[in-house]
This record gives sequence, C-alpha cells and structure tokens, in this order.
Amino acid sequence: MNFYINKNANLPLLKMQVVKDGRSEYQQFMQLLETSSIFFTMINSETGIPKIVSKPAYIVELTSVNENAQTEYYIYFRFTKKDTNKVGTYQGQFLIKSEDGDLILPLREELNIFIQESFIIDSPCC
Repeated sequence: MNFYINKNANLPLLKMQVVKDGRSEYQQFMQLLETSSIFFTMINSETGIPKIVSKPAYIVELTSVNENAQTEYYIYFRFTKKDTNKVGTYQGQFLIKSEDGDLILPLREELNIFIQESFIIDSPCC
C-alpha cells in the first residue's frame, strides 16, 4: 500500500481497513483490538533510521447510512508536522500489543509512506 503526504502536513490521516478475509476469525480479531494497545512506527527506507517509534494509533468504526451494511473498522494514525518534516520514503507498520503477544500490520503487503515536497510556503516572505 502506498500513502502520500506533503512535507510539514498533518493530514490526511493514515488509515488501514481491518479486512475480513474469511480465513481468520474477524470477530475474535475485533475483540483483540478492543483490549489491546495499537502503536505506529515509521522507518526511513534508505537509512533504516526510525522517524517515529511506537506512537499511539487508534481504531474507529465506520458509520454507515445503510443499517444492513456490515460494520467496517479502520486503524489510523495522525501525523504531526514534526513527523513529516523531512522529504523521503518510509516503511510504516502498526503494532498491536495484547496479553497474547504482538501482531504487526499490514500482514500482506508493505506500507510505503512518501513524504513529498509541499507547494505551500512555510515561512513569511517579507
């Protein structure tokens, strides 16, 4: 998964949908999330140096207008300007810590985060 954010930005939120794949017990996983702590880490792809280490991440339920729709959940992280102050490519991961152990997300593909140069001027010109 690729995620793009501008330098010194705190939006958009980085979010990943909790996927129902049919192979795992979705309800059991949701109960695990409710009793666990979720953290986010981001590491510079070129240097291997962490930019963010175990900052709190969160889970939210998507509110649907259709009352028959299945419930969807998202794990998300909100960047600060300090988190995005250096242009580059990073690897991100969510860590779910529970009594049963640790689980690292995403499971199937890498989370690539691209911090790009912003077109907005950070300081006053005059």
